[in-house]
Amino acid sequence: MMEIKRVMTLIGKEQAVIGKTFRLYSIPNECKQCKLFNICVARLRPGRVYRIAEVKHVGLPQPNKCLLTGEDMVPIIAEELPIVIPIPTKLFIEGVVITYVKSLITCNDARKYLPNEEVLKEGTKVRIVKETGRVRCNNENYILAEVIPLD
Repeated sequence: MMEIKRVMTLIGKEQAVIGKTFRLYSIPNECKQCKLFNICVARLRPGRVYRIAEVKHVGLPQPNKCLLTGEDMVPIIAEELPIVIPIPTKLFIEGVVITYVKSLITCNDARKYLPNEEVLKEGTKVRIVKETGRVRCNNENYILAEVIPLD
């Protein structure tokens, strides 16, 4: 069974829809200066994709506003979605934890699926969830796999 990483964070009231997905591309300087930073974007990983699982309706008399968007902020529970990466066929076993090693991917057709360093750092342990496709190039075979980073 896949373990799902859940994190409590804040999001604009208009965006707080269960099932909606979002990606944090980077953390703006305005956020770093905000008093809500530690319970908001500081809990999220840039480049990762999240799905809103719960919206917590807190009856605050005066909701906090986002310094960046000016929106009223509401607490949510977000689930981090798996990342798809190429894995050499000989290393693919569902449920197994492996160390992500970018240099194992030598084929250009497979390298285009590699996430950037901000999304998944080399050396991170990942749990293989499932196969989503296959790539063959030269004499090498790769499986495109959903993985959950264990960082």
